[in-house]
Amino acid sequence: MAPTLSQKHFLVVDDFADMRSVLRGILRSLGVTNFDLAATGNEALAILQKRRPDIILCDYNLGEGKDGQQILEEARELGLIGVDTIYVMLTAENTREMVMAAIEYVPDSYLTKPFTSELLRTRLEKLLQQKAQLSGVNQALTAKDYTKAINEINTLLANEPKNRLELLKIKAEALISSNQLEDALKVYQSVLNDRDIRWARLGSGRVQLLRKNYTQAESTLRALISADRNMIQAYDVLANTLMAQGRVEESEKVLEQAAQLSPRGLKRQIKLGKVALNIGNTETAEKAFGRAVNLAKYSRYNHPSIHSGLAKSLTANGRHTEAIKVVSELGRNFSDHEEVEFFQATADAMIKANQGKLKEAAAALAIAEKAMEEASGAQASELGLEMVKAYVKIGRQDKAEAMLQSSIANNHDDDAFLAQVKQVCKSAGMAEAADKSIQKVQAEIIKVNNAGVRMIKQGEYDAAIKLLRKAADEMPGNKTLNLNVAKAIIMKIEQKGAQAEDIRLVRGYVEHVRAAAPDDWRLTDISARLQRLMTR
Repeated sequence: MAPTLSQKHFLVVDDFADMRSVLRGILRSLGVTNFDLAATGNEALAILQKRRPDIILCDYNLGEGKDGQQILEEARELGLIGVDTIYVMLTAENTREMVMAAIEYVPDSYLTKPFTSELLRTRLEKLLQQKAQLSGVNQALTAKDYTKAINEINTLLANEPKNRLELLKIKAEALISSNQLEDALKVYQSVLNDRDIRWARLGSGRVQLLRKNYTQAESTLRALISADRNMIQAYDVLANTLMAQGRVEESEKVLEQAAQLSPRGLKRQIKLGKVALNIGNTETAEKAFGRAVNLAKYSRYNHPSIHSGLAKSLTANGRHTEAIKVVSELGRNFSDHEEVEFFQATADAMIKANQGKLKEAAAALAIAEKAMEEASGAQASELGLEMVKAYVKIGRQDKAEAMLQSSIANNHDDDAFLAQVKQVCKSAGMAEAADKSIQKVQAEIIKVNNAGVRMIKQGEYDAAIKLLRKAADEMPGNKTLNLNVAKAIIMKIEQKGAQAEDIRLVRGYVEHVRAAAPDDWRLTDISARLQRLMTR
């Protein structure tokens, strides 16, 4: 037995008490004394909130409640486990759904029950060797200090470690997170120059998409899927690439293929439902949202929009009674959710409109419009698009066009979102209005941005900030404008020194973006520059 194994902290998750006892006995036979036991997904996540184990042994099927895949997905997204944590999925079955989920969410390993203590020991010792020395990297990543994480990885790589490929993969992802896209692409290419590694090809496709090299990204991703049809993540990135090019129907078909291969991907089912509903493929939308409702039941990603989407799909297919039932259940199941009133009202409006009750539909939309007054950023844009569809349905083109202007203004450079706007408007007979609105808004914002950049180059920081602030305040949900204001203020501070008010303003604009899009890769650079200034 490797001496380090007995020193590790374990978390065992299994819904059967007898199996937990068996696993506890196996761990004790390996010299392990420091472990926690959990019977459900919620118990496991509660333990992870308090302390971080080194190794997690989690059953895939946990009965009623979250399954092992959902625990892994949520723990990663919440930052409860890091790159140095070992996650082993345990299963008594080898169904295709389980295998595809394992491929997609990539636990460090999985074992089929029953297994011997010797097999577990051998597997864990191998994983410990692979994870060795990742503690410093993980601390830096947790703090979002990507420069430090990359430096830590470079130090480890200098010693030609056995886990070189894993380190390169983590390094490339850190480079993407810090907006060093060209360097990330070089890492992936260096890996591919040695051998054909699937994750490096996928990473190349992701970077090409982020750089808006859509043709190149599509070619990379289609070749990857051709080589490995089970590379599920490649379908998602390809779907995003096609959407960004305005090829919405093709994007929907790719999402449908991925959902058939790996039906337990909740976020993919939601996205498929939304895209299918937007293009009028209501049967596919109903199936996707129906599956999503079931998958989301015990997930932290459960949201009234999923149930609202199912109701809208049902009524579009003429199944009004079932749709009404979903809406009534929505109100009960999400009674404390801040957005439930909006999604309940828009679904109700669609049902009433499809039943020919236009006055009642208009009344429901009035409720929805009042409910969305507090929304901002990306949330407001998504809700606005829902309102556009609903207003068109009841013949209120004037209201639809006003809402359309706001959604476009907040997302003028988001190609994928604009493609959805165009598709919704095309289905509603407003394609020309959408094109004109997009061109007009983009031209206005580009003009303001260019003027601001010109002023900054001439050292006229106050004038540039005043101009950009006015535009950002008029379009508070526009991420690019908010970030440009923050950059302009930071450049002024770098040249002329910091004032308390300047720091406050930068933080405010950064928080606008963080609230709208917490994963926006541009935030990292801004936050790092602000931190350096404050330290200085």
